[in-house]
Amino acid sequence: MGQQSLIYSFVARGTLILAEHSDFTGNFTTIALQCLQKLPASNNKFIYNCDGHTFNFLVDNGFSNNLF
Repeated sequence: MGQQSLIYSFVARGTLILAEHSDFTGNFTTIALQCLQKLPASNNKFIYNCDGHTFNFLVDNGFSNNLF
């Protein structure tokens, strides 16, 4: 099994992205905002698969953390 790279990461409060990082070029912020609008506000972990990418979300006390 090949090792996958971290492409994009962010921390948000609600739908406001507070910090983000990527060493790659892409429309990651746009995708992140679309995903944030669909996440429930409850504390939980979520995994979404889309277009061959895995999105890992952790929602805790209104803060969302993402690894993509």
